[in-house]
Amino acid sequence: MTVTQAEIQTLVKYCEDNLGDKTLWQTPEGYPDSLALCIIDSLYSTGSHYTSVVNVITKYKTTEGTSHGAQDLLGSIEKAGGPRGWAENVVGNLKPAHTKAHAPLKAEIIERAAHLMVELGIDTVEELRTVVEESPQENPVHTGWKKLPSQSSGVTYNYLLILAGMPSVKPDRMILRFLADALGKDTDLYFDRAVELIQATADELQVSSRTLDHIVWRAASGRELVD
Repeated sequence: MTVTQAEIQTLVKYCEDNLGDKTLWQTPEGYPDSLALCIIDSLYSTGSHYTSVVNVITKYKTTEGTSHGAQDLLGSIEKAGGPRGWAENVVGNLKPAHTKAHAPLKAEIIERAAHLMVELGIDTVEELRTVVEESPQENPVHTGWKKLPSQSSGVTYNYLLILAGMPSVKPDRMILRFLADALGKDTDLYFDRAVELIQATADELQVSSRTLDHIVWRAASGRELVD
């Protein structure tokens, strides 16, 4: 265990003091019927204001209706003439995967992620859950996803699991900001440790890690805690 009981108790107290009544905390719905939307949301979410992600999701659903498997996503991209055409004409977002020169579009990473799922025989959220739950720590989705361009940190993989309804934590800059505010700016908050801190605190508070991750993200991003 890389976290201390003192840290957990500090976080519990900080959550109780700053996040309101835990009985009102909401667990994100995600996309239990759409692996395509899980992939799209997880990969567009980093480095973006969430309203832009909502716009992407809305435009995709408006164009593609209710067919949302990994195969459907690949079909949508192919029909649009490839990732650039899809980014421009279907979801209206040409954001690159990172800020360095010649960065691939996020749409290109989405296409590769969808190919990964199809190659692994995964088309639905339920099929993804089956693979991940058989081997939560190491599985071919986790291995392949982290090999995608700019995805080696595992942040978007963890978010993919959250969107698919599985227990996980997305230790993005908002989660790290909250942890630093609670524990001190000098606290060591590398990926695995941040995940463990949220998971251990969730256990202590007797809520799911998905629920705590979501309420922490809302607080750190300045959103209302309850819709």
